[in-house]
Amino acid sequence: MLYPYIQLFAEPADPVTAEPVSEPTAPAAEPKKGGRLFSEDYVHTVRSEAAGYRTAAKTYEAALRTVMGLKEGDELGDLNARVSAYQKSLSKQREATLQAANQRLIRAELRSLEGYNHKLLERVIDLSGVQVDDEGNVTGVKEAAEAALKEFPEVKAEKRQQYAPLNPAGANIPANENQKMNDLIRGRR
Repeated sequence: MLYPYIQLFAEPADPVTAEPVSEPTAPAAEPKKGGRLFSEDYVHTVRSEAAGYRTAAKTYEAALRTVMGLKEGDELGDLNARVSAYQKSLSKQREATLQAANQRLIRAELRSLEGYNHKLLERVIDLSGVQVDDEGNVTGVKEAAEAALKEFPEVKAEKRQQYAPLNPAGANIPANENQKMNDLIRGRR
């Protein structure tokens, strides 16, 4: 687009031209063919940084393959679907482990009850009312055992004698000759 050259305060010595006179400016620095646009240090830094990212990506990909259970040649495919499937399998495993631990706690609580045939009780007891809280406390076992006892009286076991040591305290122990000799030796010291 051409702009008209208008001079408001014209001096007679200046010639009037149709186009404005512009001072030539320094030409823009154009890169020469084969010239370097970036310094060698900068290029080396960028390349080493990119190499670090590539090795980190390979490491993370190998770790992801290991966690997902993929072989070296298998494609990763849709990662979101694989991760959600992996999380579902983890939650199933966690639930199964929690269920097994709860069953062990309940079984231990059943065995701690006295006066019952534990093997028979484990088979006939209704565990629907038994609960295990988050801290591992078992509730409802005694009530379930009593309900099983009402239904199956065979669950009641015979009372066992309490453990008695070989030489209870205060019992009259017949003294033998060796014991007398030991007492005599210890008494003189």
